[in-house]
Amino acid sequence: MPEAGSFAHLIRENYTPELVSKISEQLALKGSHKIRAIAHGLYAASGNQSPDSVTGYQNVWVRDNIMVANSFRERGILAPAIACMNGLTKFFEKQKPRFREIIDDPVGVLKEDANRRPHIRFTAQSLWELPEKWAHAQNDALGQALWFRFLLANSGDLAMTPEDWAIYRLFPEYFEAIEYWQDKDSGAWEEGRKTNNSSVGAVLAGLEELLKFAQSAEEKKAEGVRKFSIEETTKLEKLVKQGRVRLEATLPFEAPPERMVDSALLFLIHPLHVVRSGPLQDAILNLVQARLKGEIGIKRYANDSYFCQDFDEWFAPGQMSTDFSDRLEFRDAFLQPNCEAQWCIFDPVLSIIYGERYLLNPGDQASYRKQIHYFNRSLGQITAAGHCPELYFLKQGRYVANAHTPLAWTQANQALALHVLERSVKKAVAAQT
Repeated sequence: MPEAGSFAHLIRENYTPELVSKISEQLALKGSHKIRAIAHGLYAASGNQSPDSVTGYQNVWVRDNIMVANSFRERGILAPAIACMNGLTKFFEKQKPRFREIIDDPVGVLKEDANRRPHIRFTAQSLWELPEKWAHAQNDALGQALWFRFLLANSGDLAMTPEDWAIYRLFPEYFEAIEYWQDKDSGAWEEGRKTNNSSVGAVLAGLEELLKFAQSAEEKKAEGVRKFSIEETTKLEKLVKQGRVRLEATLPFEAPPERMVDSALLFLIHPLHVVRSGPLQDAILNLVQARLKGEIGIKRYANDSYFCQDFDEWFAPGQMSTDFSDRLEFRDAFLQPNCEAQWCIFDPVLSIIYGERYLLNPGDQASYRKQIHYFNRSLGQITAAGHCPELYFLKQGRYVANAHTPLAWTQANQALALHVLERSVKKAVAAQT
Protein backbone atom coordinates (compact mmCIF):
# COMPACT_ATOMS: atom_id res chain seq x y z
CA MET A 1 0.00 0.00 0.00
CA PRO A 2 1.15 3.60 -0.58
CA GLU A 3 1.49 6.11 2.21
CA ALA A 4 -1.87 7.26 3.57
CA GLY A 5 -2.95 10.36 1.69
CA SER A 6 -4.32 13.56 3.11
CA PHE A 7 -7.93 12.40 3.01
CA ALA A 8 -7.85 8.90 4.48
CA HIS A 9 -9.42 10.13 7.72
CA LEU A 10 -12.42 11.52 5.81
CA ILE A 11 -13.28 8.31 3.95
CA ARG A 12 -16.62 6.80 4.98
CA GLU A 13 -18.91 4.03 3.77
CA ASN A 14 -21.78 6.54 3.89
CA TYR A 15 -21.68 10.29 3.48
CA THR A 16 -23.68 13.28 4.58
CA PRO A 17 -23.78 16.55 2.63
CA GLU A 18 -21.73 18.13 5.42
CA LEU A 19 -18.94 15.57 5.14
CA VAL A 20 -18.83 15.83 1.36
CA SER A 21 -18.63 19.60 1.75
CA LYS A 22 -15.70 19.16 4.13
CA ILE A 23 -13.90 16.95 1.62
CA SER A 24 -14.52 19.56 -1.06
CA GLU A 25 -13.09 22.30 1.16
CA GLN A 26 -9.98 20.24 1.95
CA LEU A 27 -9.41 19.45 -1.73
CA ALA A 28 -9.74 23.13 -2.54
CA LEU A 29 -7.22 24.05 0.17
CA LYS A 30 -4.74 21.57 -1.30
CA GLY A 31 -5.44 22.72 -4.85
CA SER A 32 -6.07 19.10 -5.81
CA HIS A 33 -8.41 19.99 -8.68
CA LYS A 34 -6.70 23.19 -9.78
CA ILE A 35 -5.87 22.92 -13.49
CA ARG A 36 -4.45 25.99 -15.20
CA ALA A 37 -4.51 26.58 -18.94
CA ILE A 38 -1.03 27.32 -20.26
CA ALA A 39 -1.91 28.99 -23.60
CA HIS A 40 -4.87 29.26 -25.98
CA GLY A 41 -7.15 27.77 -23.31
CA LEU A 42 -5.24 24.48 -23.46
CA TYR A 43 -3.85 22.27 -20.71
CA ALA A 44 -0.58 20.43 -20.30
CA ALA A 45 -0.88 16.74 -19.51
CA SER A 46 0.82 17.42 -16.17
CA GLY A 47 0.89 20.93 -14.80
CA ASN A 48 4.07 20.56 -12.75
CA GLN A 49 6.43 19.82 -15.64
CA SER A 50 8.99 22.41 -16.73
CA PRO A 51 8.83 23.72 -20.32
CA ASP A 52 11.88 21.62 -21.23
CA SER A 53 10.94 18.49 -19.26
CA VAL A 54 12.22 15.24 -20.76
CA THR A 55 8.92 13.59 -19.79
CA GLY A 56 7.07 15.45 -22.56
CA TYR A 57 4.10 15.85 -20.22
CA GLN A 58 4.32 19.64 -20.49
CA ASN A 59 2.77 19.23 -23.94
CA VAL A 60 -0.86 19.10 -25.02
CA TRP A 61 -2.73 15.91 -25.88
CA VAL A 62 -6.07 16.28 -27.67
CA ARG A 63 -7.66 13.48 -25.65
CA ASP A 64 -6.60 14.85 -22.26
CA ASN A 65 -7.91 18.30 -23.10
CA ILE A 66 -11.33 16.97 -24.10
CA MET A 67 -11.56 15.18 -20.75
CA VAL A 68 -10.60 18.33 -18.86
CA ALA A 69 -12.98 20.50 -20.89
CA ASN A 70 -15.85 18.06 -20.43
CA SER A 71 -15.29 17.94 -16.68
CA PHE A 72 -15.66 21.71 -16.57
CA ARG A 73 -18.79 21.52 -18.74
CA GLU A 74 -20.48 18.87 -16.63
CA ARG A 75 -19.74 20.87 -13.49
CA GLY A 76 -21.41 23.91 -15.05
CA ILE A 77 -18.17 25.84 -15.64
CA LEU A 78 -18.53 26.65 -19.32
CA ALA A 79 -15.94 29.37 -19.96
CA PRO A 80 -12.81 27.16 -19.72
CA ALA A 81 -14.55 24.34 -21.61
CA ILE A 82 -15.31 26.68 -24.51
CA ALA A 83 -11.85 28.26 -24.41
CA CYS A 84 -10.25 24.82 -24.57
CA MET A 85 -12.38 23.75 -27.52
CA ASN A 86 -11.53 26.97 -29.34
CA GLY A 87 -7.84 26.32 -28.73
CA LEU A 88 -8.15 22.82 -30.17
CA THR A 89 -10.00 24.21 -33.19
CA LYS A 90 -7.10 26.60 -33.84
CA PHE A 91 -4.76 23.63 -33.74
CA PHE A 92 -6.93 21.61 -36.13
CA GLU A 93 -6.90 24.55 -38.52
CA LYS A 94 -3.14 23.96 -38.84
CA GLN A 95 -3.77 20.24 -39.37
CA LYS A 96 -6.13 20.65 -42.34
CA PRO A 97 -3.41 19.72 -44.89
CA ARG A 98 -2.88 16.41 -43.07
CA PHE A 99 -6.61 15.62 -43.13
CA ARG A 100 -6.84 16.56 -46.80
CA GLU A 101 -3.73 14.60 -47.80
CA ILE A 102 -5.19 11.33 -46.48
CA ILE A 103 -8.71 12.08 -47.75
CA ASP A 104 -7.28 12.62 -51.24
CA ASP A 105 -5.03 9.54 -51.17
CA PRO A 106 -6.69 7.17 -53.67
CA VAL A 107 -4.93 3.98 -52.55
CA GLY A 108 -4.86 4.52 -48.78
CA VAL A 109 -1.09 4.24 -48.40
CA LEU A 110 -0.42 7.46 -46.49
CA LYS A 111 -2.60 6.48 -43.53
CA GLU A 112 -0.16 3.67 -42.72
CA ASP A 113 2.46 6.25 -41.71
CA ALA A 114 1.31 7.53 -38.31
CA ASN A 115 3.29 10.74 -38.66
CA ARG A 116 1.41 11.60 -41.87
CA ARG A 117 -1.88 11.52 -39.98
CA PRO A 118 -3.32 14.52 -38.10
CA HIS A 119 -1.25 15.00 -34.97
CA ILE A 120 -2.76 14.58 -31.53
CA ARG A 121 0.13 15.90 -29.41
CA PHE A 122 1.56 19.40 -29.77
CA THR A 123 2.78 22.53 -28.01
CA ALA A 124 0.17 24.90 -26.57
CA GLN A 125 2.18 28.06 -27.11
CA SER A 126 2.70 27.73 -30.87
CA LEU A 127 -0.14 25.31 -31.62
CA TRP A 128 2.34 23.46 -33.76
CA GLU A 129 3.66 19.94 -34.06
CA LEU A 130 6.46 18.39 -32.06
CA PRO A 131 9.47 17.18 -34.04
CA GLU A 132 9.82 13.67 -32.64
CA LYS A 133 8.24 10.56 -34.10
CA TRP A 134 4.98 9.73 -32.33
CA ALA A 135 2.08 7.26 -32.56
CA HIS A 136 -0.31 9.85 -34.01
CA ALA A 137 -2.72 7.24 -35.39
CA GLN A 138 -5.22 7.82 -32.58
CA ASN A 139 -8.76 7.82 -33.88
CA ASP A 140 -10.23 8.02 -30.39
CA ALA A 141 -8.66 11.46 -29.80
CA LEU A 142 -10.06 12.84 -33.06
CA GLY A 143 -13.43 11.21 -32.40
CA GLN A 144 -13.64 12.77 -28.94
CA ALA A 145 -12.77 16.18 -30.36
CA LEU A 146 -15.53 15.89 -32.98
CA TRP A 147 -17.94 14.70 -30.28
CA PHE A 148 -17.21 17.58 -27.93
CA ARG A 149 -17.30 20.29 -30.62
CA PHE A 150 -20.75 19.23 -31.80
CA LEU A 151 -21.95 18.57 -28.26
CA LEU A 152 -21.29 22.25 -27.59
CA ALA A 153 -22.91 23.22 -30.89
CA ASN A 154 -26.01 21.11 -30.28
CA SER A 155 -26.43 22.48 -26.75
CA GLY A 156 -26.15 26.06 -28.02
CA ASP A 157 -23.09 26.73 -25.87
CA LEU A 158 -20.73 27.30 -28.81
CA ALA A 159 -22.21 28.15 -32.20
CA MET A 160 -20.76 26.50 -35.28
CA THR A 161 -19.17 29.23 -37.38
CA PRO A 162 -18.35 28.93 -41.10
CA GLU A 163 -14.66 28.88 -40.17
CA ASP A 164 -15.21 26.04 -37.70
CA TRP A 165 -17.31 24.12 -40.18
CA ALA A 166 -14.55 24.35 -42.79
CA ILE A 167 -12.38 22.39 -40.33
CA TYR A 168 -14.82 19.89 -38.84
CA ARG A 169 -16.42 18.92 -42.14
CA LEU A 170 -13.09 17.18 -42.88
CA PHE A 171 -13.47 14.80 -39.95
CA PRO A 172 -16.15 12.51 -41.41
CA GLU A 173 -14.39 12.54 -44.78
CA TYR A 174 -11.18 11.52 -43.02
CA PHE A 175 -12.90 8.78 -41.01
CA GLU A 176 -14.42 7.44 -44.22
CA ALA A 177 -11.03 7.52 -45.97
CA ILE A 178 -9.30 5.50 -43.24
CA GLU A 179 -12.33 3.19 -42.80
CA TYR A 180 -12.42 3.91 -39.09
CA TRP A 181 -14.65 0.92 -38.28
CA GLN A 182 -11.77 -1.42 -39.19
CA ASP A 183 -8.74 0.89 -39.09
CA LYS A 184 -5.75 -0.19 -37.03
CA ASP A 185 -4.77 2.67 -34.72
CA SER A 186 -2.66 3.12 -31.59
CA GLY A 187 -5.66 4.05 -29.46
CA ALA A 188 -5.78 5.66 -26.05
CA TRP A 189 -2.49 4.14 -24.91
CA GLU A 190 -0.47 5.12 -28.00
CA GLU A 191 0.96 1.65 -28.52
CA GLY A 192 0.81 -1.14 -31.13
CA ARG A 193 -1.80 -0.66 -33.85
CA LYS A 194 -4.94 -2.80 -33.93
CA THR A 195 -8.66 -2.22 -34.44
CA ASN A 196 -9.64 -0.84 -31.01
CA ASN A 197 -13.30 -0.64 -30.06
CA SER A 198 -12.50 2.25 -27.72
CA SER A 199 -11.41 4.16 -30.84
CA VAL A 200 -14.27 2.99 -33.06
CA GLY A 201 -16.73 3.99 -30.32
CA ALA A 202 -15.19 7.43 -29.85
CA VAL A 203 -15.43 8.16 -33.58
CA LEU A 204 -19.00 6.86 -33.55
CA ALA A 205 -19.87 9.24 -30.69
CA GLY A 206 -18.49 12.15 -32.71
CA LEU A 207 -20.33 11.16 -35.86
CA GLU A 208 -23.60 10.78 -33.96
CA GLU A 209 -23.29 14.29 -32.53
CA LEU A 210 -22.51 15.61 -36.01
CA LEU A 211 -25.51 13.74 -37.44
CA LYS A 212 -27.69 15.25 -34.73
CA PHE A 213 -26.46 18.67 -35.81
CA ALA A 214 -27.15 17.85 -39.46
CA GLN A 215 -30.69 16.71 -38.68
CA SER A 216 -31.57 19.71 -36.52
CA ALA A 217 -33.72 22.18 -38.43
CA GLU A 218 -32.80 24.99 -36.06
CA GLU A 219 -29.05 24.37 -36.35
CA LYS A 220 -29.24 24.18 -40.15
CA LYS A 221 -30.29 27.82 -40.11
CA ALA A 222 -27.12 28.86 -38.31
CA GLU A 223 -25.64 31.86 -40.06
CA GLY A 224 -23.06 30.89 -42.66
CA VAL A 225 -23.45 27.13 -42.23
CA ARG A 226 -25.06 25.72 -45.32
CA LYS A 227 -27.84 23.19 -45.18
CA PHE A 228 -26.83 19.54 -45.34
CA SER A 229 -27.83 17.76 -48.51
CA ILE A 230 -29.69 14.46 -48.46
CA GLU A 231 -26.56 12.82 -49.85
CA GLU A 232 -24.38 14.21 -47.06
CA THR A 233 -26.82 13.12 -44.37
CA THR A 234 -27.12 9.67 -45.94
CA LYS A 235 -23.33 9.32 -45.96
CA LEU A 236 -23.16 10.27 -42.27
CA GLU A 237 -25.85 7.72 -41.46
CA LYS A 238 -23.87 5.06 -43.30
CA LEU A 239 -20.70 5.95 -41.38
CA VAL A 240 -22.62 5.72 -38.10
CA LYS A 241 -24.05 2.34 -39.07
CA GLN A 242 -20.63 0.94 -39.93
CA GLY A 243 -19.36 1.82 -36.46
CA ARG A 244 -22.43 0.37 -34.79
CA VAL A 245 -22.08 -2.89 -36.71
CA ARG A 246 -18.48 -3.24 -35.54
CA LEU A 247 -19.35 -2.58 -31.90
CA GLU A 248 -22.38 -4.85 -31.89
CA ALA A 249 -20.26 -7.68 -33.28
CA THR A 250 -17.26 -7.33 -30.95
CA LEU A 251 -18.10 -5.53 -27.69
CA PRO A 252 -17.61 -5.93 -24.73
CA PHE A 253 -14.07 -6.72 -25.87
CA GLU A 254 -11.48 -4.18 -26.99
CA ALA A 255 -9.65 -5.70 -29.94
CA PRO A 256 -10.45 -9.39 -30.19
CA PRO A 257 -8.52 -11.61 -30.41
CA GLU A 258 -5.41 -9.47 -29.65
CA ARG A 259 -6.87 -7.84 -26.53
CA MET A 260 -10.09 -8.63 -24.76
CA VAL A 261 -10.34 -6.43 -21.65
CA ASP A 262 -9.21 -2.80 -21.63
CA SER A 263 -10.15 0.03 -19.28
CA ALA A 264 -10.33 2.46 -22.23
CA LEU A 265 -13.74 0.93 -22.98
CA LEU A 266 -15.06 2.72 -19.89
CA PHE A 267 -14.87 5.97 -21.85
CA LEU A 268 -17.59 4.66 -24.18
CA ILE A 269 -19.90 4.71 -21.16
CA HIS A 270 -18.57 7.95 -19.69
CA PRO A 271 -18.15 10.55 -20.99
CA LEU A 272 -19.16 9.49 -24.52
CA HIS A 273 -22.42 7.65 -23.68
CA VAL A 274 -22.08 5.72 -26.92
CA VAL A 275 -22.73 2.35 -25.22
CA ARG A 276 -26.30 2.77 -24.05
CA SER A 277 -27.41 -0.83 -23.51
CA GLY A 278 -27.52 -1.66 -19.79
CA PRO A 279 -26.40 -5.29 -20.24
CA LEU A 280 -23.52 -4.26 -22.52
CA GLN A 281 -22.45 -1.57 -20.06
CA ASP A 282 -22.53 -4.19 -17.31
CA ALA A 283 -20.38 -6.55 -19.36
CA ILE A 284 -17.69 -3.87 -19.84
CA LEU A 285 -17.88 -2.74 -16.22
CA ASN A 286 -17.75 -6.27 -14.83
CA LEU A 287 -14.84 -7.34 -17.01
CA VAL A 288 -12.78 -4.31 -15.98
CA GLN A 289 -13.51 -4.93 -12.30
CA ALA A 290 -12.89 -8.67 -12.53
CA ARG A 291 -9.65 -8.54 -14.52
CA LEU A 292 -8.04 -5.13 -14.02
CA LYS A 293 -8.94 -3.83 -10.57
CA GLY A 294 -5.92 -3.71 -8.28
CA GLU A 295 -5.21 -2.98 -4.66
CA ILE A 296 -4.68 0.73 -5.28
CA GLY A 297 -5.88 1.57 -8.78
CA ILE A 298 -6.93 -0.07 -12.02
CA LYS A 299 -4.69 -1.42 -14.77
CA ARG A 300 -5.08 -0.21 -18.34
CA TYR A 301 -4.95 -3.81 -19.56
CA ALA A 302 -3.37 -7.11 -18.50
CA ASN A 303 0.38 -7.36 -19.14
CA ASP A 304 0.79 -3.59 -19.56
CA SER A 305 4.51 -2.90 -19.21
CA TYR A 306 4.35 0.90 -19.00
CA PHE A 307 5.68 1.77 -15.54
CA CYS A 308 6.02 -1.86 -14.57
CA GLN A 309 8.01 -2.71 -11.46
CA ASP A 310 11.10 -0.51 -10.91
CA PHE A 311 10.46 1.18 -14.25
CA ASP A 312 12.73 4.10 -13.45
CA GLU A 313 15.66 1.71 -13.04
CA TRP A 314 15.27 0.21 -16.51
CA PHE A 315 14.62 3.43 -18.42
CA ALA A 316 16.22 6.87 -18.16
CA PRO A 317 13.86 9.83 -17.61
CA GLY A 318 13.96 10.77 -21.28
CA GLN A 319 13.10 7.22 -22.33
CA MET A 320 10.13 6.53 -20.07
CA SER A 321 7.51 8.33 -22.16
CA THR A 322 8.96 7.89 -25.63
CA ASP A 323 7.14 6.24 -28.52
CA PHE A 324 7.21 2.47 -27.96
CA SER A 325 4.52 1.72 -30.54
CA ASP A 326 6.83 -0.19 -32.88
CA ARG A 327 9.09 -1.81 -30.27
CA LEU A 328 6.66 -2.72 -27.51
CA GLU A 329 8.12 -6.21 -27.16
CA PHE A 330 11.31 -4.70 -25.71
CA ARG A 331 9.46 -2.84 -22.95
CA ASP A 332 7.22 -5.86 -22.34
CA ALA A 333 10.27 -8.02 -21.63
CA PHE A 334 10.81 -6.13 -18.34
CA LEU A 335 7.36 -6.88 -16.91
CA GLN A 336 7.14 -9.42 -14.11
CA PRO A 337 3.79 -11.20 -13.51
CA ASN A 338 1.16 -9.04 -11.79
CA CYS A 339 3.42 -6.00 -11.66
CA GLU A 340 1.49 -3.68 -13.97
CA ALA A 341 1.04 -0.04 -12.98
CA GLN A 342 -2.27 0.83 -11.34
CA TRP A 343 -3.82 3.97 -12.79
CA CYS A 344 -5.78 6.68 -10.99
CA ILE A 345 -8.18 7.82 -13.72
CA PHE A 346 -10.45 4.79 -13.77
CA ASP A 347 -11.71 4.76 -10.17
CA PRO A 348 -13.27 8.25 -10.49
CA VAL A 349 -14.70 7.28 -13.90
CA LEU A 350 -16.33 4.21 -12.36
CA SER A 351 -17.67 6.37 -9.53
CA ILE A 352 -19.17 8.77 -12.08
CA ILE A 353 -20.76 5.93 -14.07
CA TYR A 354 -22.36 4.35 -11.02
CA GLY A 355 -23.36 7.78 -9.70
CA GLU A 356 -25.13 8.63 -12.94
CA ARG A 357 -26.98 5.33 -12.71
CA TYR A 358 -28.09 6.09 -9.18
CA LEU A 359 -29.24 9.60 -10.08
CA LEU A 360 -31.40 8.16 -12.86
CA ASN A 361 -32.77 5.47 -10.55
CA PRO A 362 -32.61 6.39 -6.83
CA GLY A 363 -33.82 2.90 -5.96
CA ASP A 364 -30.56 1.47 -7.30
CA GLN A 365 -28.74 1.18 -4.00
CA ALA A 366 -26.15 -1.19 -5.45
CA SER A 367 -24.97 1.53 -7.83
CA TYR A 368 -24.91 4.07 -5.00
CA ARG A 369 -22.69 1.77 -2.93
CA LYS A 370 -20.34 1.27 -5.87
CA GLN A 371 -20.27 5.00 -6.53
CA ILE A 372 -19.05 5.57 -2.96
CA HIS A 373 -16.64 2.63 -3.12
CA TYR A 374 -14.83 3.92 -6.20
CA PHE A 375 -14.92 7.52 -5.00
CA ASN A 376 -13.24 6.37 -1.78
CA ARG A 377 -10.56 4.54 -3.72
CA SER A 378 -9.95 7.66 -5.80
CA LEU A 379 -9.76 9.81 -2.69
CA GLY A 380 -7.24 7.39 -1.22
CA GLN A 381 -5.03 7.76 -4.29
CA ILE A 382 -4.45 11.47 -3.71
CA THR A 383 -0.94 12.01 -2.37
CA ALA A 384 -0.02 13.50 0.99
CA ALA A 385 0.67 16.76 -0.85
CA GLY A 386 -2.86 16.69 -2.21
CA HIS A 387 -1.97 15.77 -5.81
CA CYS A 388 -3.89 13.48 -8.19
CA PRO A 389 -1.32 11.13 -9.77
CA GLU A 390 -1.19 9.46 -13.15
CA LEU A 391 -0.51 6.06 -11.61
CA TYR A 392 1.13 4.05 -8.85
CA PHE A 393 3.93 1.63 -9.73
CA LEU A 394 6.00 -0.83 -7.73
CA LYS A 395 9.34 0.62 -6.67
CA GLN A 396 11.44 -1.75 -4.58
CA GLY A 397 8.30 -3.66 -3.68
CA ARG A 398 6.23 -0.65 -2.63
CA TYR A 399 3.65 1.30 -4.62
CA VAL A 400 4.61 4.93 -5.25
CA ALA A 401 3.15 7.64 -7.49
CA ASN A 402 5.15 8.35 -10.62
CA ALA A 403 6.49 11.80 -11.47
CA HIS A 404 3.58 12.75 -13.76
CA THR A 405 1.75 14.18 -10.76
CA PRO A 406 -0.63 15.91 -10.78
CA LEU A 407 -2.08 14.58 -14.02
CA ALA A 408 -4.77 16.75 -15.57
CA TRP A 409 -7.17 14.04 -16.63
CA THR A 410 -7.05 12.43 -13.17
CA GLN A 411 -7.75 15.82 -11.61
CA ALA A 412 -10.62 16.47 -14.01
CA ASN A 413 -12.32 13.15 -13.41
CA GLN A 414 -11.77 13.24 -9.64
CA ALA A 415 -13.37 16.69 -9.56
CA LEU A 416 -16.34 15.43 -11.56
CA ALA A 417 -16.66 12.33 -9.36
CA LEU A 418 -16.91 14.64 -6.33
CA HIS A 419 -19.53 16.76 -8.11
CA VAL A 420 -21.66 13.71 -8.93
CA LEU A 421 -21.25 12.38 -5.37
CA GLU A 422 -22.52 15.68 -3.95
CA ARG A 423 -25.69 15.29 -6.02
CA SER A 424 -26.11 11.62 -5.09
CA VAL A 425 -25.68 12.21 -1.36
CA LYS A 426 -28.26 14.99 -1.40
CA LYS A 427 -30.69 12.71 -3.21
CA ALA A 428 -30.01 9.83 -0.81
CA VAL A 429 -30.56 12.05 2.24
CA ALA A 430 -33.74 13.50 0.74
CA ALA A 431 -35.06 9.98 0.12
CA GLN A 432 -34.62 9.14 3.81
CA THR A 433 -36.59 12.14 5.09
